[in-house]
Amino acid sequence: MVALASGQTRDEANWWFVGYPINCIYDYEKIGLWNKTDEDYQYLSILEPGGNEGMIKVKYTGDYDDNGKPVRQIGPDDRQIMGVDPDFQGGFNTRVAYKGFDLNVVGAFKSGGILISTLYSSAGYLNMMTGRRGNVQVDYWTPENTDAKYPNPAGVLSGDNPKYGTTLGYFDASYLKIRNISLGYNFMQDWVKKAGINQLRVYCSVQNPFVFFSPYHSESGMDPETNSYGDENVAVTDTYRSRLLTIGTNTPSTRNYLIGINLSF
Repeated sequence: MVALASGQTRDEANWWFVGYPINCIYDYEKIGLWNKTDEDYQYLSILEPGGNEGMIKVKYTGDYDDNGKPVRQIGPDDRQIMGVDPDFQGGFNTRVAYKGFDLNVVGAFKSGGILISTLYSSAGYLNMMTGRRGNVQVDYWTPENTDAKYPNPAGVLSGDNPKYGTTLGYFDASYLKIRNISLGYNFMQDWVKKAGINQLRVYCSVQNPFVFFSPYHSESGMDPETNSYGDENVAVTDTYRSRLLTIGTNTPSTRNYLIGINLSF
């Protein structure tokens, strides 16, 4: 974005910032969970008044005094501008044939960027702390499980969700996957001609068979390709966020198998 109509360089309400891509996130940056073993845990009461061990830890961008102590608590000024677009992305299509056999493989890859998942974000099913959610198994922080991914369920809340819960929905968008594999065989025998058939081919294909690499797939088991915008009922509905591609639960990618026959007379 090179300029705003207002002449300003920032429009925080719409997540528009001069010098940054239009597709960006303006939010806190999660750097872990608070633990007593952290070097800066002694400053928890300053950075997060009323906070406790196991709550989400976000990046602090403020100043420090001469003793290395933060001078203020974490607040809106600590929000980060984070681009969601990848460094690069692409795909490949490979076809090989041998005698009557033919094999076609289509793949895709992406490096960098941020993937937004409505399943893991604040309004998602996993992070609503004010009720039982069908006994879903979640790696919550406890005094016996301090290396967890999810915050202390008895920690500080923002509504029904943990404080800074939106940060749980951001993932590394990198992936390498196969979109489609198709294997076929063309019958060339004389009996095909004698039966009055000019060409007979049988084939089978599978869509979305493999994900070789993806942090999001490793976490959720879901396909890492974004498939919707942030406007479904479990996603944020603000105008500025609804323009960003997300992985939602309303239209998940599926794995499809197909077997067919091609005949020509």
